[in-house]
Amino acid sequence: MAAALARFLCLNGDAAKASPLPTTDDALPSTTERADVSSRRAEPHDGRVGAGDWSGLLEPLDEDLRAELLKYGDLAQATYDGFDGRHWSPYCGTCLHGLRRLLPALGLAGHGYVATAFVYATCEGKIPRWLHGEAWDGHANWIGYVAVAGAAEARRLRYRDVLVAWRGTIAPNEWAMDMRTRMVPFEVDAGVDRGAKVARGFHSIYTSRNDEIKHGERSAREQVAGELARVVGHFRGRGEAVRVTVTGHSLGGALALLAARDAAAAHPGVPVAAVTFSAPRVGNRAFCEGLASRGVRVLRVVVRHDVVPLVPSVPRVVVDAPVSKALAKLWALTGRPPSWAYVHSGDELRLDVRKSRFLKHAYDVVGFHDLETCLHLLDGHESAAGPFRSGASRDVALVNKTTGMLRGKERIPAWWYGPANKGLVRNTLGRWVVAEREHDDLPVPDDRLPLSELD
Repeated sequence: MAAALARFLCLNGDAAKASPLPTTDDALPSTTERADVSSRRAEPHDGRVGAGDWSGLLEPLDEDLRAELLKYGDLAQATYDGFDGRHWSPYCGTCLHGLRRLLPALGLAGHGYVATAFVYATCEGKIPRWLHGEAWDGHANWIGYVAVAGAAEARRLRYRDVLVAWRGTIAPNEWAMDMRTRMVPFEVDAGVDRGAKVARGFHSIYTSRNDEIKHGERSAREQVAGELARVVGHFRGRGEAVRVTVTGHSLGGALALLAARDAAAAHPGVPVAAVTFSAPRVGNRAFCEGLASRGVRVLRVVVRHDVVPLVPSVPRVVVDAPVSKALAKLWALTGRPPSWAYVHSGDELRLDVRKSRFLKHAYDVVGFHDLETCLHLLDGHESAAGPFRSGASRDVALVNKTTGMLRGKERIPAWWYGPANKGLVRNTLGRWVVAEREHDDLPVPDDRLPLSELD
């Protein structure tokens, strides 16, 4: 979304900023300890039903809930760190790592999840050639993954958590789709979803398919649905308690809500929660009511000055700012937005950049929207009125992975996260070439982890 333009501009410049490579395997992104929550209600599935669902846990923010949210934030960040966005790479648009190696390679093995399937997405229609590099032309892009809590994490949570993590905007064709805000129907069940509509661009990324391109024979929607059916069916068949959590940042947060709605419809009786970071509005009132009626719990983590959660407001047919402001006042008076207006789902946890002594407070549209900035603020948040938490332990250097938000006194360079020599290595002849991937990291269509490996 807001960061997408900056990432796009880097494609033909310093591409290391747009397509970072992981550092060492043991470079854990956070030192936050997660408590055993098997005996209490401090995680995304266990909020109270009804208005103010999260009020008892958000103000002040429950410590165990904060740790769970940071965990999901790290797992969402993996979709950025694992993406090969180097336009000179023969595997541009895929995941840098193989299915089994993704989370360990990014230092996330300690989070207790195992990736079971990758998710790829394509877009409908033609994208202007100047908006994409040659390597992105003709195939789908890796946009997320499905993972399952291992035995130890399942015991800690008291259920088998099935995670779907979605990436935000990186590829230029996705950036173009973000701009398509005309509403289209999204009715899974006409009896429940009558009148439900969502942004056309998000819907296209989620549902488009193309039999002629690699990894594009099934839509992202179909890939996730198939994997959830396999994994949920496996563990429910063994008598285990199963829950589904979808997460994502920016565009990934929008796709998470679409997937959450589908998961709840396909698996009645399985609790579904969506934890999104800096996500835009996705659909109209009927779409949001469809989520609530299916029992999907939605928690949105946003940064106060980030513009992305404010859009879209109305479809592009209403573009005049004074008209939009007048409509907003009318909605506030009636308390019920019209069916053609975009609205948010669920509850919101709002973070404030000004509370952190580590961050610059000058306006930075990219920095405010960055996921690592959001996670830094989340680690330090206790309450709306309270100061930055003294016990915050997340490494502040992570903020500058793909931004310049840290103050100069922290001595951390901006946009530092990238491969040595932009991924080039010397071959046996002494020439600089793109490093070959190891066999286990090569993209494999329809690769899925045998569930017996999780036993």
